[in-house]
Amino acid sequence: MMRFVVITVVVLLGSACSRTDLAYRNSDWLLAYYSWKTVRTSDAQREHWQPLLQATLRYHRESELPLLIAYLDLAGRVVEQRDDSVGAACLVDGALLIYQRHARLAAELAAPLLAELGTDQLRHLAKYTTQRQQDAVKHYLDPDPQRRNAARQKRITERIEKWVGKLNDSQRQQVKDALEKIPDLSAAWLAYRAEHTDTLLAMIANGVDTEALREYLDGWWVRRDGTSAETSQSWDVARSEFIQLMDNITTSLTDTQRARFEKRLGELRDDLAPFLSSPQQPVDLQLVPACASAPV
Repeated sequence: MMRFVVITVVVLLGSACSRTDLAYRNSDWLLAYYSWKTVRTSDAQREHWQPLLQATLRYHRESELPLLIAYLDLAGRVVEQRDDSVGAACLVDGALLIYQRHARLAAELAAPLLAELGTDQLRHLAKYTTQRQQDAVKHYLDPDPQRRNAARQKRITERIEKWVGKLNDSQRQQVKDALEKIPDLSAAWLAYRAEHTDTLLAMIANGVDTEALREYLDGWWVRRDGTSAETSQSWDVARSEFIQLMDNITTSLTDTQRARFEKRLGELRDDLAPFLSSPQQPVDLQLVPACASAPV
């Protein structure tokens, strides 16, 4: 069910399709469809879920969307080099905060559905999560170290290029050098996901209530309960080195790359802004310690 977080962020932040406004406008349908895909929710279950779904989407427009747009504005200022007080640490930690807040919304949405699953639905969920785990292992854990490292570098490079365009040789070397320092957390992440998925399925089978499921999902998706000390330490190293990589890449952007990134940010912002309940809604980036000096 971790993908429920991803699909919620995708829908609410709007990266599910080529036009963000289309995804956001149809977010209720997309989330309802995903609930059917993962657990085969019935018409009655989806109808019973609708008031919570609509309230959550309304809350998102009022409370989360302003923060997201403020974050996009801040990212634009950083890339344009108009705000020397904020760096990559703010952008990375801001993204993590946005993820956590959306993960919490996902837990609140998922728990009531999971608490109502019947035997066949639980069996479908188990099959679905098993297939996803197998696909992820195949994708991320190539047994050949060289192929695995090459695939990892390709993934990160493509994610950056999606925003700024093709990287030059020097920038590609920056990515390669950084990934030699950033721990590969794929194996730990997949093991953690498999363990928590098994626990979740057992909880549903044992008939635990909605509140217990919500608390468990919040601990898994938001707080990362049960993460080993070694993994937590590796995560801290990965965060630090990734921030350094983003600082280096941002500094090295060409005028063309910078313009492309600004355009992408502007398009995303323009797609989301019409959904604000009020154009002047307050935001609080001070929730992120690394953004403490960022204007709001």
